[in-house]
Formats: sequence, C-alpha cells, structure tokens
Amino acid sequence: MKAFRLDINHDYDFEVLALISPEKDYKLVWNINKLLNIKLQKDSDLCLEFDKGNKLIFSNFKYDTEYAGLRLLRNRSFDSLDSKPFLLPELKEYDYIIKSEGEKDIFNMKEIKEKLKSLPLIQYIRKIEIHTLKSKENLIF
Repeated sequence: MKAFRLDINHDYDFEVLALISPEKDYKLVWNINKLLNIKLQKDSDLCLEFDKGNKLIFSNFKYDTEYAGLRLLRNRSFDSLDSKPFLLPELKEYDYIIKSEGEKDIFNMKEIKEKLKSLPLIQYIRKIEIHTLKSKENLIF
C-alpha cells in the first residue's frame, strides 16, 4: 500500500520579543499595562501536551483589539517535572515572551521594545527572529 506524507507549512505571521525579568508575571503585566496604556488580562493557561504524556503549562496574558493581539507568556512552565520545561527551549535564559499578531501598524514592536527598556523591572529585552527558532511551532495557537 502506498504511504502518503502530509506536509504542513505554517504561517508565522507574528513578532516576538524575549524579556529577562525576575518579577512575578502579574506585577510585570501591571507595569506593562500602565506603560503602554493597554489591558493585558489573565487568559487561560497555555498547555502543551507531548506524545510521551508530558505536559507543560505556561501563564498567559492577552490583549486583543479588533485587528491585532498581544500576549505575554511565561517561558518556563510552572507545573512540570520535565528536564526542559520551556516554551522556547533555545531561549531558556529569557523569562517572558511577548507575541504580537495581526496588523503590524497597531502594535509596533520596535516602539514597544524601546518603551519597555525604560521599565526597571526588565533587565534585558531582545527582538527574536521567528525563522531562527527550532521550536517556533510552540507559538502557534
């Protein structure tokens, strides 16, 4: 019998910033909301389940407009015994991920990055090129 292979090409139409911040997520979100004049709100936790029964759970904050969305995700799972409990394992030194999707004019990531640099809670911030990430599929949801 002939076997068929299904190739799926995902659309990575989003931008990502990675942050280093030792602060709790709710405190960081409050400061980001105040600085950017938005309303990131707690959304249901992001849960990734793998073939071997491993499950990773990440805190998830979301702000949506009519044409765009912004998310703050914790990079480290808070409920895992896994040896690699990261949303993006190649960025394990970063604590948080900010994902912007939709219309690029609404959330200008360059401006957001510059504004976030002024927050004393954030030690370091970097724009991440999606095509360089091996685990970029973890950000599709």
